[in-house]
Amino acid sequence: MMNYFVLAGGWIIYFTLHSALASEQVKAGASHSLGRLFRYYRLFYSIFSTVGLLGLLVLNGSISAPYFFKSEGVVRYLSLLFTTFGVMTIQIAFRQYRLKSFLGFADEKNELKIDGVLKLVRHPIYSGLILITMGFFLFMPNLPSLISCLSVFVYLPIGIYLEEKKLIATFGEEYRQYKKTVSALVPRLPLNR
Repeated sequence: MMNYFVLAGGWIIYFTLHSALASEQVKAGASHSLGRLFRYYRLFYSIFSTVGLLGLLVLNGSISAPYFFKSEGVVRYLSLLFTTFGVMTIQIAFRQYRLKSFLGFADEKNELKIDGVLKLVRHPIYSGLILITMGFFLFMPNLPSLISCLSVFVYLPIGIYLEEKKLIATFGEEYRQYKKTVSALVPRLPLNR
């Protein structure tokens, strides 16, 4: 039982730190404190995000628990299908960003990106994460996986809210208009009018 609390607590700490480290206040404080070393802040953030996520998934997998249902046949196929499409969605999303800029090694132009997959959804990385999370649960349908999946699903609206708050502060009306025309996570179906 204690393992479940450790796992849930780990997700809460991870998402809290993830959001805090992305906040403008923390970045401004880090910029002031670190001086020239601040250029590595984005790299540190990316490493923290990746290592923290992988650590929680390893912890999740190390907790043995009975499955709610068998993960075989159609269920196993769906788990692999969701995961594959999730990974592909994230790969497509990353095409909108230069790797050097994403890791903090180059300055990114301060412009609103609305090309490629961003014409269909505002948060394609989160869309991919939802698919991967669903695939993960179908692959290992047990209580630890349910805790991890629920943690991700509870955090996503918070993460989207915080991210969009920053984007509105940066791009103002341009982002508000984009938000009105492009859905957050699932592409809108074209309707014949």
